[in-house]
Formats: sequence, C-alpha cells, structure tokens
Amino acid sequence: MNASGRDRETVAVIGTGRVGTAMARLLPGRGYGLAAVFDTDRGAASRAAELSGAPPAETAADASASADIVLITVPDGRIEEACLAVARTPGALAGKKVIHMSGALTLAALAPAAAAGADVLVVHPLQTFADTEGATASLPGSTFGVTCAESLREWAEGFVSSLSGRALFIPDEDKALYHAAAAMACNLMVMVEYGAQVACRRLGIADEASTEALEPLVRATAGNVARLGPACALTGPLARGDVETLEAHLEALDGCDPELARMYRAVSSWGLRLVEEKGEVDPRVVDAMRSVLG
Repeated sequence: MNASGRDRETVAVIGTGRVGTAMARLLPGRGYGLAAVFDTDRGAASRAAELSGAPPAETAADASASADIVLITVPDGRIEEACLAVARTPGALAGKKVIHMSGALTLAALAPAAAAGADVLVVHPLQTFADTEGATASLPGSTFGVTCAESLREWAEGFVSSLSGRALFIPDEDKALYHAAAAMACNLMVMVEYGAQVACRRLGIADEASTEALEPLVRATAGNVARLGPACALTGPLARGDVETLEAHLEALDGCDPELARMYRAVSSWGLRLVEEKGEVDPRVVDAMRSVLG
C-alpha cells in the first residue's frame, strides 16, 4: 500500500531533466513502483536510470505500457509531443493517469491522453530547481499546484501527500495567473538580487563576496515574509517614508547604471501600493515618494 492507502501504483517518467530525475529517485521510497524512465537524450535517461534503479525504456510508449501513472516531465514546448507519443498505441492509456508538471500549461496539453481514455492532471511543484540534487532535496514538503477534474481531487491529494506536500487546486483557466505569481515570487526576486550584485560590482566588490555578504539579509527577508507576510516584512526607505534616502538612491543609481535605476524605480513604484496597504506612512509622504520615483 502507498502513503494514501491505495494499492501500490507504478509510475513511468517521461523526461529525465532535473524534475523528472528527482521524481524518479523519490517515488520508490514514497509508496510507488517505478516502471521505467525514458528520454530522447539517451545519456540523460541512463543517468536517471542509474540514480533511480528503474530500467530505461526504448520509447515513451514502452515506458508507459506497464505503468499506472505516466508522469510527463519534459520542457513545456514538448509536453504535447510526448503525450502524443505515449497515446500512439490504441487503448494503451485507458484507465491510466497521465500527469504533466508544467506550471504554465493547462490540461489541453494532455488532450491526446484524455482522448485515449486516460485521466489527466497537472501537478506542478511550487518550487525552484537549479540542479537535480536541489530538486531531490526540495520537492518533498513543497506545495503543488494541481489542476484536475473534481473526481480526481482525492487521488491528487493522496499523490501530493505521498511527497509530504500540500495540494493547491488551480482552475484550468487560471494557470497563467498562477504561474505568473510563482515567477514573481521566485524569478523576479532573482533578477532583483542580480541588480544588487551589479551595484556591488560598481563598488569593486567581487560577485562571490557580495553574494556572501548579502546572503544573511536575503535569508532573513525571506523568513520575515514567510512569518509575517509582505506588508509587515517591508522595511527600508519606502516603509519609513524616507524621501531623502530614496532621492539619494536614485541619484547614485542614475550615475552608475541607468537601466538598474529604471528597475529600482519600477519595483519601488509598485511597492508604494504595499506602503499604502500597510497604512503607516502619511499619504502626503507617499505622494512625495511617488513624485520622486516618476
């Protein structure tokens, strides 16, 4: 029996990049059998097979033939192609579950599987994966954005629970907004951190040294957001209504990197909405900051 109390189900992993390989490594220890792994990159498939103990299959259809669950973890642009490959054999998917793990794509990417009689789901880890080891470590305990039919919700919750995760159900039509939120929380934060690194370069600080110096600040900030929420975690000149410091920042940034200054203005202008929501700065001071930011 697996973690949700069901008979042991078997999984085929189609696509052995960071997420696919991590899932192949994790699932056997979480109550699932691993039927096979497949990737058009034979080297990647062999590495995943070695790490997971699953046999590499010759084709996507071969991999999915003996599996109850087909997990498609190829890049977004190849999901429909991979789905077509596993649905090619008539009747091969009837009664099976076919899952893609894209945050941005809807269930439409799995239309060939649905037409072949499979139950289709999206199970997207709300997590960042810079490498396979990091993916294997951080997948368990993550929140997973799940899109599926109402009749599959209980199964999906069990699947996510087996990874010690939490299911967050996302309507199919809202996938793009959901993924944009994830990108803002992760990717845009990385881009802003890059801006801080560029400013440090202008100070003659090497990238490795600036990363080490800023890491405790970044970690504490993320912790404050997690504990308190963005409004209460906000500190600095905007939160204080410190117009003079804001002007000094912009003068320095305009002088060393106008593009970085534009980014600072754009993010800070948006941040004034948070300041207003927090309600601790005089509205006239907020208007003054908005004027400074242009």
